[in-house]
Amino acid sequence: MIICKNLELGYASGSLTPAFNLEIDDNQWIGIIGKNGAGKSTFLKTILGVIPVIKGELTILGQKLGECNKLISYIPQEREINLADKMSGVSLITSSYCGSKYGLPWVSKKLKSRVDELIDLVGANSYAHQPFTTLSGGQKKRIYLAQALINQPQLLLLDEPLADLDPHAKQHFIEALQKIHQHQRLGLMIISHDMHEIASHLDAFVHFSGTGVHYCPTIECVKEDTYVGI
Repeated sequence: MIICKNLELGYASGSLTPAFNLEIDDNQWIGIIGKNGAGKSTFLKTILGVIPVIKGELTILGQKLGECNKLISYIPQEREINLADKMSGVSLITSSYCGSKYGLPWVSKKLKSRVDELIDLVGANSYAHQPFTTLSGGQKKRIYLAQALINQPQLLLLDEPLADLDPHAKQHFIEALQKIHQHQRLGLMIISHDMHEIASHLDAFVHFSGTGVHYCPTIECVKEDTYVGI
């Protein structure tokens, strides 16, 4: 899924990480761990091609950087979206189908069925038809999750999806991720300050530390980092 060869992450002002090598298999669910400023969000944005590679090589889903963006979905930590007052969650998800094409998609029976399936998958049936602007933060995030899955990505990137959620909403979001893991074949990379709450659902971890970037098959190897909170 991800191959990094002597990769350095950073900006024009300088590197955030030393060069590192990393291989992540297809369909793995990976937790991205590290202190603030270590390069976690920069890694996701580099995968998306938003930030260029400083040095080295980065291969995504067997392709060069930027060649497979249609196979990647991303939910950022903060998101500003302006919608019509009456636009529902269902409409938001539906309108995102084949979003790279001009105009709104034709709502076929197949597309409607796919939208209904995703709404059920993330547990948003009770409010998906309500105006999106009236939903709570947790409800909006589950709609965003369904939206991110509408084009059947092979890789899903989540940057602090549990941030600013109350315990009840947080648990609902984690349950939605559990169902996705069970029913959807895709890779996932997630950054979270609440890693201890989702660690049991992940296959491995990538640790951004002061000594470099390391692949960790279990959470045990990064417990010494106070960031993890376990």
